Amino acid sequence: MIHVVTPELYFLYRQEIRDMYRLRHRVFRERMGWEVSSVAGEERDRFDELGPIYLLSINNKGQVDGSWRFLPTTGSYMLRDVFPELLEGRAAPRHPRIWEGSRFAVETAPTLGGPDARAGMPARLILCAVIELCLALGVRQLITVYDARMARLLPRLGCPPIWQSQAKRIGRTSAYMGEFEMSTGVLGAIRSLAGIEGSVIHSAPFDRDAMAA
Repeated sequence: MIHVVTPELYFLYRQEIRDMYRLRHRVFRERMGWEVSSVAGEERDRFDELGPIYLLSINNKGQVDGSWRFLPTTGSYMLRDVFPELLEGRAAPRHPRIWEGSRFAVETAPTLGGPDARAGMPARLILCAVIELCLALGVRQLITVYDARMARLLPRLGCPPIWQSQAKRIGRTSAYMGEFEMSTGVLGAIRSLAGIEGSVIHSAPFDRDAMAA
């Protein structure tokens, strides 16, 4: 299940947040070869100091096998401050109903066909949780930067972008910026493709009725 970890809950998830940093190191630095900064096997950056909301996928063994990070566009965020070239001359979003998702990581690369199809379940659960969270917070659009692998994967998970930039070479990675609608319709499409019924969020600092769209 997915846990929503807001800044006031960090103290309850100290170990899980450290595990998330280690997961990000394995995914982004070791597996994908991104030019990210890691210390002692933990990947983190200055945006982790801004009080983001984390979504943590914690499996039945208590292990963090997926995560995503969220910040509002009313403050500093990655697209505006690190990857402005992906905006292709458009103004950087700045609105309380537009948030940025970043550092989407899952333990193993999702497989969407054949007998191993459920290997992609953490990714599907996190995507459902993303929309549940956004609906609960009144967020209507999510922006995020991702690589070519995710550009191919997201539509197959039922979450195509409503706008996507052209690919830009950033370091050793071809990167895209996408805008995604946060709506009950998109949530229903992801749930249907994944065979998910009801909320995937285990704990959150807001009313569960707001997530159950």
